[in-house]
Amino acid sequence: MKLEHFTCVLDPETKTTLKIYLYKNVQNIEEIRNLVTNGEWNCAIIKPSLILDPFQVAVAANRAVVAAKLSTMVTRTVFGEILYNLSLTKNITQSLSKFGIEKSHDLLVCFLVTNEIDCRPEILPEIKGEQCSITELCNFTNLKDVKSVYKLNNLKSDEGLLDIIVSRMTTKNFVSY
Repeated sequence: MKLEHFTCVLDPETKTTLKIYLYKNVQNIEEIRNLVTNGEWNCAIIKPSLILDPFQVAVAANRAVVAAKLSTMVTRTVFGEILYNLSLTKNITQSLSKFGIEKSHDLLVCFLVTNEIDCRPEILPEIKGEQCSITELCNFTNLKDVKSVYKLNNLKSDEGLLDIIVSRMTTKNFVSY
C-alpha cells in the first residue's frame, strides 16, 4: 500500500511543486536536525503539532518560492522562509525554533520539487521512522498549541480556524498580533 502524501503546485511562474510527507516515531531526529541546519538536506522539517492542515504549509511555501524568485527572502534559504512564513513573529530565530524540528519524534518533511531538482529519493530513505498518510495529520495536531501560537486562545469556536490562521500568516507584515 502506497501512503498518501500532500502535493500542491505552487505559483506557476516558479515552476515548483510542494510535496509533504508525514512521519511518526522517527529515531534519528538529531541526525536529521543536523543535516537540515547544516544545509546538507534541501527540505523543511516542520512540527506537525502546529499544523492544522497541509494548506497552511502550502501558503507558507508559496510565499517562500515567490520571495526567492523576487530575491526578497527574509531568511537565508527558501526552506527557512517556509518556517518563517508559518509564524506570526517577524523574529527569524523564534520562527525557526517554534516551527522547526525539535525533540518530538513526529515530523512533516516538505520538499520543493522542480523539473531540475528533486531531493526526495536521497532523503526519504534516510528517515528512520514510520511514514503515515497525510490524512492522519489531524491526529498529530495539538489544537491548544496551534491556538496559542496564532494568538487565538479567546476564540469561541474552531469554525473557520484554518482561514483565520492563514489570514494571520499572510498579513503579519502589515498587522501586529
